[in-house]
Amino acid sequence: MITDIRPLKEALEAAVPRLVAVRERGQTFVVSIPVAYPSGALAAAHISLSGDQCFVSDCALGLREAEMSGASDFFDAAAKDAASLFGVGYDGASLFVASAPISRIEGAIVAVANASASAVGRAVLRAAEAKDRKSNSVLFDLVSDFFGKANVSRKAEIAGRDATWEAHNVVTLDGQQAVFEFVSDHQNSIASKFQMFSDIVKLDERPSLTSVVLSTEKMSKKAHMLIDVSHVISMDAGKETFSRYARIAA
Repeated sequence: MITDIRPLKEALEAAVPRLVAVRERGQTFVVSIPVAYPSGALAAAHISLSGDQCFVSDCALGLREAEMSGASDFFDAAAKDAASLFGVGYDGASLFVASAPISRIEGAIVAVANASASAVGRAVLRAAEAKDRKSNSVLFDLVSDFFGKANVSRKAEIAGRDATWEAHNVVTLDGQQAVFEFVSDHQNSIASKFQMFSDIVKLDERPSLTSVVLSTEKMSKKAHMLIDVSHVISMDAGKETFSRYARIAA
C-alpha cells in the first residue's frame, strides 16, 4: 500500500511561510523565526545591506527580553558566553554578525537568533539561581532563630539511595537531621529539588525533607509535584510548624 503524501506536503508548504515572517522597514528587513525566548516571544533578526555584505543583528531584543524578565544584571555575561558559543559578535547590547555574504544570509540569521535566545535563557536561569541563593540565606537565618545557630548547617552533604546531594539549611536535633530547602516557582528550582528529594526519600532511614515556598496558596502546578517527595510549607509558617516538620520524616 502506497501512502499519499501530497496532503502532508501541501500542509508543510502552507505552514513554513507562517513560521517565518519578513517585514521591510526602509533599508532594513526584519525576519521573525521560530526560535523562542523564555517568555514565548519569537526572536527576530534585523538585516541591512552594505555593498554585497549584510549586517545581521538582534537589535538588543535579547537585552530587552532579559530586562522584562528581571534578569538584566545577568545578561552581559550570558550574552558573551552565547556569542562565543554561536560565533557571533556582541557590543554590550546587541548580538550580531557584522559581515555576512548574501549567499550565506540564512546561517547568519539562525546564528544571531539562537545566540540571542540562548543569552536570555542563560540570564534568566542565573537570575533565578541568584534569587534562590538569597532566599536560602534568608531561610537559614530564620531556621537558625528557630533551632539555634549551632544546630543548623548552611550546607551539608546528604546521601540519597543513588547519589550524594548538597542540601541547604540542615538542622540536626538529637541525631536526627531535617532539611529545609527553599524552592522558587522557576522550573529549574523545582526540578532540582524534586530530583534530590526523590533520591533521598527512597532511604528507610532519612532526614525530614521540607520544601519551603513563598506561599503554599500560590504554588504553581509544577511545584505541587514536591508534595510527593517532601513536606511543603510557606516561608512564614512560624516556629511551631517548622519544629513539627523537623521531627517528621517525609
